[in-house]
Amino acid sequence: MHLLKIFICFSWVFIFNPTALAQKKLLPPERLKKAPTYRSLEEANMNKRRVYKLVLDGQKLNQVPEDIARYVNIQELYLRANNVTFLPDWIFSLTNLQKLMLGENSIQALNPEISRLINLEELDLFSNKLTTIPPETSRLEKLRKLDLNWNQIISLPEEIGKLGKLESLYLERNQLERLPESLGELLDLRELKLRENRLVSLPGSIGKLSKLNQLTLADNRLADLPSGIGELRQITQLDLRSNALTALPDELSGMDGLTSLDASDNKISHISKTVFSLPALEILDLSSNRLSEFKPDPASLPNLKRLEIENNRLNDPSGIFALRTLKTLNLSRNRIERIEPDITGLANIVELDLSSNQIYSVSKSIGMLSTLEQLDLSSNKIRLLTREIGGLKSLKKINLEKNQLSDLQKKNIRKYLPAGITIQF
Repeated sequence: MHLLKIFICFSWVFIFNPTALAQKKLLPPERLKKAPTYRSLEEANMNKRRVYKLVLDGQKLNQVPEDIARYVNIQELYLRANNVTFLPDWIFSLTNLQKLMLGENSIQALNPEISRLINLEELDLFSNKLTTIPPETSRLEKLRKLDLNWNQIISLPEEIGKLGKLESLYLERNQLERLPESLGELLDLRELKLRENRLVSLPGSIGKLSKLNQLTLADNRLADLPSGIGELRQITQLDLRSNALTALPDELSGMDGLTSLDASDNKISHISKTVFSLPALEILDLSSNRLSEFKPDPASLPNLKRLEIENNRLNDPSGIFALRTLKTLNLSRNRIERIEPDITGLANIVELDLSSNQIYSVSKSIGMLSTLEQLDLSSNKIRLLTREIGGLKSLKKINLEKNQLSDLQKKNIRKYLPAGITIQF
């Protein structure tokens, strides 16, 4: 009797779930790379057991074709840019799947049975209509990349911290207001993208993400950052633009590998020198804040090449002119009235934007900027530029529109500057 029951169960598995016995071992990466990519069902149906990669992107499909259920060895399935609204139950029997690419569809829910895809390494659900993620997703122990950008997700399950091999987590343009503390358990995470959500705070556990090198938090509602953020010592890119920050925490100085920091479009009015002890920083954007003073220590920013600090309240740029490594400097839309001789500190400058200030006096020392190629002094109150401007031997373009230059002055400027330079009056 027991043997009969076993036989019946075995037969049921075989009849109703043929993939349980038919699937072969996974092709190793080097062989999978060489395997043919099928781009139509007609072609794939002629070689069902040899279909390892199938691409049906942009074919106006309203559902996942049932023919795919027969491709029992499939490891990569691309169904992006279609009109699929749900995932059929049988798709979760294709347990050899390593990549399931479903971006740009209309899927409204992710089945808990997703946990059966035990070999899944990459799951793309970009631009669908998801509002939640089932806790069962946490059982995808091999998952390395999860793309949930451009959905309507309100919250993440606490179980997400169990995705121990996850390296990339994309959650941009959703409706997240908070993140679970378990996020800090994703110890292999290298990319975390959270742009355009509704976050008002970050979990303190974020500091445990010791391998993180890219963190995007732009377009949220963050008024401050957790102290643990300074523990992200491997981070190279940090995007904080368009939040509600009033200050940058001193803990940022622990980010020794940070090369790019964008804190533009916030409410920052003061920055401690301690914050900018960032030896690797190359790009810094502080545009559209409320800074009336910015005098960083040049020794603490030895590699800074680009500084964007437009649309603030600066009237004294002398501390900035001491940053000798700068190649691009944008100081437009501030309250600067004079360009003093200390501008010569910009020894390596290539692009300099001083437009839309209140500048009426320009030191003749500006002519010593021998590396300068583009200079914008438009929308100021300049009446006079001396012949020393001719020292700008590398200059290719200068914008002097909307100033108070006389016709004689314009004629002299043309005479002072080397031939071939584009001059805008």
